[in-house]
Amino acid sequence: MIDKLERATHKLRNAVRQLHRSSERAERSEFLVEGPHACLELLKAGVQPELVIVSEDASDDVADIISIAIRSGSDVYAASPSELTRMCTTATSQGVVMVARMFEERACRGRVVALDGVTDPGNVGTIIRTAAWFGCTDLVLSDGCVDIYNPKVVRASAGALAALNIVRRASIAEFLDAHPHLQPVIAVAHDGVAPASIEPPENWCLVVGSEAHGVSAELLRRPAVNVTIPGLESAVESLNAAVAASIILYALNAQT
Repeated sequence: MIDKLERATHKLRNAVRQLHRSSERAERSEFLVEGPHACLELLKAGVQPELVIVSEDASDDVADIISIAIRSGSDVYAASPSELTRMCTTATSQGVVMVARMFEERACRGRVVALDGVTDPGNVGTIIRTAAWFGCTDLVLSDGCVDIYNPKVVRASAGALAALNIVRRASIAEFLDAHPHLQPVIAVAHDGVAPASIEPPENWCLVVGSEAHGVSAELLRRPAVNVTIPGLESAVESLNAAVAASIILYALNAQT
């Protein structure tokens, strides 16, 4: 199948490489997806890629990606392993890359995760996948958060991006002001209630801050349910954002 594909041109390969830059992604409203798992998950979710490029020596696990992409009317090309590696942000490629359109923002619903200045791409990608697993509807990111379409975020989310409505706002406070029906549940390091004791309302917004700075003081002054994950005294000062979000989402889901 691969040997019958048209080869990616130098111009096309350069266009893919340019998506490593956030400014280029924003200008083109496109992002890069790397690896068979993330590509296949997004395709199964109904994402129609602008193009797919596979390695000439790719394993059989890309066959489904090629078939779905061709059926959807997307262009599929082949490239040498070295050419594909140069298109990737990782040291070696995983046999396939995909270019997709950024998702359009929709109206928010009732199970929201809001990230207040979370900058680590791995944490944000893991939170996306966890939020999708627990049936959350929306992900809100404040200014100061990592670009949701950063290739590291996309890889860490493992294809779960399409499951959530992605919203960018200047601040989480601005978002909450516009959605008064959402009860804020704020993850704090100290002096909050234990996750198991939460009695979640029908519509809630879990707010998670960065490890370095936590949730902003502006948010902490708002009426909210503050949640702290109890732990034994140790040399560890706090959990990282993804772990904290996962534990609290489990508690919210268990009691809904």
